[in-house]
Amino acid sequence: MKDTLLNRLLVNVLGIPGILLLIWLGDIYFAVFIILVTLIAIWEYYSINELKGAKPVKWIGMLATILIGILYYQGAMQIQTITSGIIILVIVVMLVEMYRGLPDPTKTIAITLFGIFYIPFLLGTLIALRNWDSEVGTHLTLAVFVSVWVCDSFAYLFGKKWGKSKMLERVSPNKTVVGCISGVFGALLVYSIFQLTGYLGMPFDWLDIVILALITGIFGQAGDFAESMIKRDMGVKDSGTMLQAHGGVFDRFDSLFFTGSLTYVYVYLVLGI
Repeated sequence: MKDTLLNRLLVNVLGIPGILLLIWLGDIYFAVFIILVTLIAIWEYYSINELKGAKPVKWIGMLATILIGILYYQGAMQIQTITSGIIILVIVVMLVEMYRGLPDPTKTIAITLFGIFYIPFLLGTLIALRNWDSEVGTHLTLAVFVSVWVCDSFAYLFGKKWGKSKMLERVSPNKTVVGCISGVFGALLVYSIFQLTGYLGMPFDWLDIVILALITGIFGQAGDFAESMIKRDMGVKDSGTMLQAHGGVFDRFDSLFFTGSLTYVYVYLVLGI
């Protein structure tokens, strides 16, 4: 028990300040960090699927992850680029799978492609958000990370103390209704503080704050549930052991898959990223 607590504390002490530093630096430093995170996460995703006999084409997933990260960094994720990339990706995966000649090719193709659409496509949006922060003088990316951390902490602490009714027991048996509601309030608290101090930036009003907080509070937790669903299907507790007691990288960033990407969509549609 002591080792577990020590490992968690060590990861937090080293990890959180490191992430905050990279967000502050932005530019290529943050982009490389997110690309590395997505590379590890997609590797873990493919690896846990291999436990059930799947043989995903890992090298295609890793290469696609790097290319998607570069496109987000360069601001080149226009509809023509995305459409062309998906066409090429689907054809290449199917041709490679025909060449490999392994059993269950449809399953392999589906897992390989879904890993790419789910992990680098969603998490890579954080790169575009951080670049947008630099362009317009906002700190939205920082608010996203901090709101996710506080949301998770509130959900855990208040859910453990007062939670009784389960939220979605078949997917994540420890999550409670009280915990989930507390998480939403935690996210709203963070965004409100950012707004009141003027640190978030000029483009946002209070309606934006409420919507952004709901994105984190509701869909951030939904991202956690989604990853739990995948792990439960694969019969594993953690996606990996890289972060010791915290599990894998896929585990630690699961809330940001939905939060980051939906925040990106909101900013793109409403504010014009």
